[in-house]
Amino acid sequence: MPDSISLQQGREFPLDDVIALNRKGPYELVVERQVKRTLEITPSSDPWRKTIRQCLQSLDSFGDEIDADRHRLGVTASAPVHGLEILQSLAAYAAAQKSVHDLLRQLPDLGLDHRRIWKHLADTVRNLLAERGATDPGRELVELSAYRIARRLVVQIEPTEQISPRYPYLCSVLEDRVLSAASRHDSESVYRMVEELAQEWGPRAGAIDAAMLRGRLQARGVVLRGDPPARTEQADLSNRMHLIGELEPSDALRLEVHPAFNGGIGSDPLAVLPPYIPRPASVDEKLRREVAEAAKGSRLVMVVGGSSTGKTRSCWEAVRAELPSWRIVHPMAPERPAALLHALREGVLEPRTVLWLNEADLYLLVKEYAAQVSATLQELLTDRQRGPVLVLGTMWPIFWDKLTEPEDERLDSGLGAVHHLADLAVTIRMPSAFTASELAHAEALVASDSRLTLARNRAVSRRITQFLAGAPHLWRRYEQSDGAAQAILHAAMDARRCGHGPLLSEDFLRTAAEGYLDEATWHTLDDDWFASHLAMLLKPHRQLPGPLTRYRPRPDELPSASSLYQLADFLHEKSRETREREKPAPSLWAAAAIHSRTDTDMLELAQSARRLGVLDCGDLYVRAAECGDVSVLLWFTRRLIALRRFERAEDLIENYHLDGHLLGELSAALGFAGHFKDAERLARRAYEVSGDWNGHRSLAHHLLALDMSRTAERIYSWAADNGDPVATRWLTAHHEARGDRTTAERLAHTALAHHGSPSAALTLAQLRFTVGRSDDAQRLCRLIADHGHAGLLVTIARERSDRQDHAAALCFYRAAAAAKHPNALEWMSWHCEGQGHHQRAEDLAQAAAAAGNSHALYGLAHLRFFKGRLDDAERLNLAAAHAGSTSARAWLIRRGSAI
Repeated sequence: MPDSISLQQGREFPLDDVIALNRKGPYELVVERQVKRTLEITPSSDPWRKTIRQCLQSLDSFGDEIDADRHRLGVTASAPVHGLEILQSLAAYAAAQKSVHDLLRQLPDLGLDHRRIWKHLADTVRNLLAERGATDPGRELVELSAYRIARRLVVQIEPTEQISPRYPYLCSVLEDRVLSAASRHDSESVYRMVEELAQEWGPRAGAIDAAMLRGRLQARGVVLRGDPPARTEQADLSNRMHLIGELEPSDALRLEVHPAFNGGIGSDPLAVLPPYIPRPASVDEKLRREVAEAAKGSRLVMVVGGSSTGKTRSCWEAVRAELPSWRIVHPMAPERPAALLHALREGVLEPRTVLWLNEADLYLLVKEYAAQVSATLQELLTDRQRGPVLVLGTMWPIFWDKLTEPEDERLDSGLGAVHHLADLAVTIRMPSAFTASELAHAEALVASDSRLTLARNRAVSRRITQFLAGAPHLWRRYEQSDGAAQAILHAAMDARRCGHGPLLSEDFLRTAAEGYLDEATWHTLDDDWFASHLAMLLKPHRQLPGPLTRYRPRPDELPSASSLYQLADFLHEKSRETREREKPAPSLWAAAAIHSRTDTDMLELAQSARRLGVLDCGDLYVRAAECGDVSVLLWFTRRLIALRRFERAEDLIENYHLDGHLLGELSAALGFAGHFKDAERLARRAYEVSGDWNGHRSLAHHLLALDMSRTAERIYSWAADNGDPVATRWLTAHHEARGDRTTAERLAHTALAHHGSPSAALTLAQLRFTVGRSDDAQRLCRLIADHGHAGLLVTIARERSDRQDHAAALCFYRAAAAAKHPNALEWMSWHCEGQGHHQRAEDLAQAAAAAGNSHALYGLAHLRFFKGRLDDAERLNLAAAHAGSTSARAWLIRRGSAI
């Protein structure tokens, strides 16, 4: 157990450093843990860069003690989980290797994910070392520093569902700032306020806390965009919860069991559902066993199979047989994931309830809700006080594979919580067809129902359930459609396969379908073309729904401004194969920007457009950014820059306040295109907006490559005056090379004194040491140390020592020791001991111990012990033990010496 735990607030970034000290064990353990909201592992991520910067600072502070297993570097984050898990695994592999070379030999065998994380770590370390003033940090130094960080890294992944301890305070602030004055704000402004407050105060901010606060606002009567109208809890429960044993066969249709067509044979009335033909033991017996086992503890059961294979019907039969006294909840409106979150968070789910998630991908793979839904379901399944409950879902194989076998590009996709939820599921695979023996055993059942008889006689490859759902007729109607009817179906198919939800508005279909009509067909259509062809697609065949069906909202759902339609499941699944290589028409993206039913639908289509590389849908990307997903607009802007459409790119960056770093990228692109004045203007603007220096650096570098050194010098001078360490370092080296040592030293001193940047002074010290001006180098190093950068000198000294440049290392160590840096004092102590200056060595070791590095005395004692000077060794170890060295204490105990 730790002796003490202290908490200190970070200065650069919203984080807490938790430091646990243990001095009672055999060694001193210090764990520094950074509590992050999310930690996206890419060199461009600010939280990641600041985390690694702190790790480098810890290497400077603790030095060899980290390598001696006396310290750990801890990182705590909640997402994205997959990337954090790979970082965790990489740290474990690094800790098991004796050297960086051993790790690099192992790396190719660890897989693509591990190599990618290592590359991100090494790139970030290289960039940070360059910023700190290490002139051209070599590959060896970068890899060694990354290895030292990785082998002592402790990665803790926090559950995303953990509620912020400051959440009650945040809610009270909302009551004061939003709830009491809700009538003065429209829905969008209220939601923006919620997001801003969550980002400002929530420890993880973003999705989880924002959704909780949204629910809090709903409960208090503030209706946000996309929310259902307020209604009493009792009325809601009466509409949503039913005892399974009291349900009628017609209720199965409301649970989305496919209706069977009327075979048209005989005049006897047919039941709502045809008799159930038993599936093999691997399906029915396993499903019913798992359903029954839910009474002993909450569980997630997922039935995976293709469209119309009988998944939902098998689930219906299983819960009716095994859990007749349980209740069932089927969250549907206003959107499936939103309805599910409402049910999970508002106490709708009582123990002994079946949570019915037909087509579970519509709950788990909606980007805006995926992490929230998955984390909340995990909490439900693991909370014994809320159980037992059964989460019963169905899913197509193509979606299930996304959850269980993520592709490489999903390293930072944010689906980690969904993958974890999938790991908890019991999976049951539904075969696509019956076997001959199964139909033979069910002969009496088949003969009792004309629909089953017809399906057995006509279904291809014994695909009875697909035939009952009308798949052959649907496909025939699709293949025989042409002109406007086919255009409407293609628009619906492409919308669904690109991520739009099941409900398509009439306005959406009309606008999207126009782009699927060729010129010849378009000019032959009358004014009423859409309504007439839509009616044809809605027309049923023998009571079987057509390719499109009209959706009728329930009384407790929000009415839609436009009629809503659904594409037949079978056509949706087939379109993923038949239209996989077809490019959606531009009109689809125009319809998405204007007529998407929900923001979620629009955001999904925007992401699909980005994945397909579509550039002629700027309005869609702008709408997505206005609804909170800026990533697609950032991608679009970068594509415009790459295509040299600079004016449009600048307009987007300025009008929508995009990341200021984009201005730096635009400036660099303009410089490469030869527009130097505009490039310089935007580079200055980038610095004003976000403090980004990359635009100036890229422009100046390009100018130097063109031998335009005067212009480059002018740009670097402006940047240096405003504190850019890279510009100052270049100018310092430039003036030193020209022999203008006074100007070089003035620049270095200004950067150090006014901007706190030691890189220029360090560069100048290294240059002067190289040409033999060691006195000047020593003076500059002491100036750096006097300004609080002794740790940097120690880092450079170690680098020089590793390269066998001991004279330069001594110069830097001596300056750092003069500033009482504990590690530098320790090194100088060992150096003096090696030179025979024993008293000086002791004085320096005592000074290091007084500065907090008791290991210096222990190390000196160790040296003298091996030289046979036992009395000195015991005396120094005793002093080290009194200074807090547990290693020295252990040595004395082994020797039997009094402490």
